[in-house]
Amino acid sequence: EIKVEATQSLANEESLLNQQKNSSKIQDGISEQQIKRAPDAAASDVLKRVTGVNIVNSKFVFVRGLSERYSNTTLNGVLITSTDPDKKAFSFDIFPSAFLENIIVTKSFTPDQPGNSTGGLVKLSTKDFPESFTLDMKGTSSLTTQTTGKDFSSYNASQSKMLFYNSGADDGGRLLPSSFPSNSITKQNFSPEQLQSFGQSFRNNWQQNKISAPVNGGFQVSLGNRYKFLKNPLGFFFSYAYKNSFDNKDVETNSFNTDNTQISGYKGKASEYSVNNGGLFNLNYKIGQYNKIGFKNTYNLSSEDNTDYFEGSYYPEFYLKKLYRTKFTERTLFSSQLLGSSYLPKLNNLNVDWNLSYSESKRKEPDLKTITYQRDPTSKDTNYFAPILTNTPNSDAGGRFFSNLYDINHSGGINFDLPVKLKSNLKLKFNFGGLASTTSRSFSARNFAPALNSGASFLIDFEPIDSIFRPENISPTKIYYSELTRQTDAYGASEDLYAGYGMLDIPVGKLRVIAGARFEYDYQKLNTVNILIDPVNVRLKNNDWLPSMNLVYALNDKTNIRASVSETVSRPEFREIAPFSYTDFVTGITILGNSTDLKRTKILNYDLRMEWYPNAGEILALSGFYKHFYSPIEKVFLSSSTNRIQTFENAHNGAIDYGIEIEAVKKLGFISNLLKDFSINCNLSLIDSKVNIEGIGSVATNASRPLQGQSPYTINAGLFYDNYISGTSINLLYNKFGKRISEVGLNGFNDIYEQGRGILDFSASQRFLSNFEAKITIKDILNKDILFTQKVNDKDETINKIKEGTTSSLTLTYKFNK
Repeated sequence: EIKVEATQSLANEESLLNQQKNSSKIQDGISEQQIKRAPDAAASDVLKRVTGVNIVNSKFVFVRGLSERYSNTTLNGVLITSTDPDKKAFSFDIFPSAFLENIIVTKSFTPDQPGNSTGGLVKLSTKDFPESFTLDMKGTSSLTTQTTGKDFSSYNASQSKMLFYNSGADDGGRLLPSSFPSNSITKQNFSPEQLQSFGQSFRNNWQQNKISAPVNGGFQVSLGNRYKFLKNPLGFFFSYAYKNSFDNKDVETNSFNTDNTQISGYKGKASEYSVNNGGLFNLNYKIGQYNKIGFKNTYNLSSEDNTDYFEGSYYPEFYLKKLYRTKFTERTLFSSQLLGSSYLPKLNNLNVDWNLSYSESKRKEPDLKTITYQRDPTSKDTNYFAPILTNTPNSDAGGRFFSNLYDINHSGGINFDLPVKLKSNLKLKFNFGGLASTTSRSFSARNFAPALNSGASFLIDFEPIDSIFRPENISPTKIYYSELTRQTDAYGASEDLYAGYGMLDIPVGKLRVIAGARFEYDYQKLNTVNILIDPVNVRLKNNDWLPSMNLVYALNDKTNIRASVSETVSRPEFREIAPFSYTDFVTGITILGNSTDLKRTKILNYDLRMEWYPNAGEILALSGFYKHFYSPIEKVFLSSSTNRIQTFENAHNGAIDYGIEIEAVKKLGFISNLLKDFSINCNLSLIDSKVNIEGIGSVATNASRPLQGQSPYTINAGLFYDNYISGTSINLLYNKFGKRISEVGLNGFNDIYEQGRGILDFSASQRFLSNFEAKITIKDILNKDILFTQKVNDKDETINKIKEGTTSSLTLTYKFNK
């Protein structure tokens, strides 16, 4: 007897489509083979090429027009924590595409998935160990038309911005001074001399400097091998990647009143220095013939250091203004997973897989600084710009903000796959299992603002930004810093989720029925205080039964018709039930949580899909879906608000989301043998939605509107040339989405839309000297503006316009396989 064993790799397009064809659910995905074709550095760039997926704010995934709150993310089958204080969603921009073997987005719910996967479940899979020794090394250099060799704004953060010398982590220079006490720093609590000491402890690094932006750079090293250990195969895979980049953005921002008059208009530049730094280490061990165990670890640190400057006019008082801001954000993600699987032939061929995981994410925002200078246009001195310092502490006059977010998740799950043969010779599968997950969050923020001491008059004359807060100006007779932190600016929260499920996979001729249900017990707790300093203890407890049925009818061995009906759930996020508020420096919008009456949303989902796999690596598919939301959670403006305060409410009149998706992956050799190395990959999504927010105390201008962030269409198209003999690959990719609501209008203001724009990318790679490869990429060739508009007097006025530039890169790779 000869046995041949193999594990199917989902790193190439053909195997991924084959797995998709045999799946019990509706899904789409992208393989490592496709990822390498495009100039996509992060998972967020990769995901925008999947059918029905949009990426908003360059990091959050919208599946089928639904915001990030309706999607979930797993890494190697395990849920991962949030990296954002305002959302439970994962920020895909921090995860390097080089670590990925594939991304699969499941769009129909089955009971073995988390119950809050309404839009889709995004499954990230990292690279596994190779069959033999492999070593990959690559170096990348890139330049951007908007940035490289141009003036780049920065400030003295005591950290080098040279390649490899900056890990991305703050070196401690931006942290809150260690001398600061935990109690509030105000005139009521401390003497003038103590306030002087605290104010002088802040680093005086307000001055914005100009440097010439160098080229961007990065590198990656991957190493893997397979050994015999105790007569069993042991494999490992290690990868480390580093990337830094300088990016300038030309920014224009305007605002208008309901009487069609302009309120403000600013233009300026936003300079961002970013670092993405991380690695993964995976071990896999096979024990005997039927047991496997794996240990997978991923760590990533990313940071963005922003220096912004805007100038323009504020029209109600006709003041000319200059706005300065520096902002540093550091995000880390660590995930460690122990996974195992066993095949038990003596127990009726039972398959068992299990996982234990620990993950944590941190987000630090140390020393966000904001200051506004203004000048009365009637002043004869055109250089007379003064900070808006008064006797009342004001964040816009030199505020300094510090925040910390820390999320920890522990989880464990087990799944059983039991083949059952009935007396009627009917063979079916019974899948059942469970999940236990606990997540805890701690969030804290401190906010400080300057003010003039009584009688201070030294600022009558102009003081430049680099000298306004020098130590001698922080004194009992001049400036003091006072704390504006509220007790609501810190909260602790936790969520316990326990789930169990069962489902049957029943083949009846050409029909396959996958039916079952999932039960989830979810308990959310949050502790803080409200604006009246009263304790706030939010307790949300839900028991949810979530049924599901998927039908797959095989017309033949190449064609499936799929149908699905299911019920899913969307629960409030920690940020939404916390009374913490935060005001954006540029837009002036304040976000405030709702800790009193927010409830979870139930969703009914209907799916229909026809898919044809004419040849290996090819697909033609047509899908339709309809979703009905009961009491969806929406961001709305408070009716009593005169300061543009947004909060979260249940829209009790419900919402709907529906659309169709068309996908085609086809090799062109059927046209002519000259085209045998060419292929196309196209997909189109047409989506509509409607939410009714009448009767929930909002002053939104339009009570009925599309869901915020939902695009009416998304287009992806790619033309690929791959000659595996010569090692040549040439690819042209196009992506475009339709305009979508970015900000909901209120009090007569119309909704603000992000206008759709087309993005054209090009890449070409060539293998040479057997082990080397060179790759050239050009990203965003069209370089169209990112444009936000608002209807004012029946005309689309520009609210925000951003120009980023075209990026070209060269990558050299050395690959050695034994």
